[in-house]
Amino acid sequence: MTRDALRVTREVTVWMLGFIAIVFIGGSLTMDLSGQSAADVFVIQRWSFEGLRIYLWLEALVLSAIVAALGAHVVATGFGMTRGATASLFGFALRLRPIVPRQFGYIFVVVGAALIALSITTLVLFNSCRYMRIV
Repeated sequence: MTRDALRVTREVTVWMLGFIAIVFIGGSLTMDLSGQSAADVFVIQRWSFEGLRIYLWLEALVLSAIVAALGAHVVATGFGMTRGATASLFGFALRLRPIVPRQFGYIFVVVGAALIALSITTLVLFNSCRYMRIV
């Protein structure tokens, strides 16, 4: 394998693991907020309700960080496309055809900004839960 192919394979693997982590952590957080999951019972038995709050906050922060990183990458790709440069989207080189206007990259900027806003909104909504409130 060439060095470029190895780099692309590594980048694709990292992003795929990121997407899988978003699915699993998001699903786990959804189940944990019900109060009936096995993780909730385990944490409450070992520590206390405060330990459960810390565990859930760490889970929410990890989820938000991964989604924000995904959004930042998509924004960077969008700006690269608007400049006419070859942008890297999840490890794949992305170059627009000459007939596609460069402003098409702003769609990626909007989607990436929406992902970043989603990660911030997740934390704000998580804080608004009755038992999870920090502020």
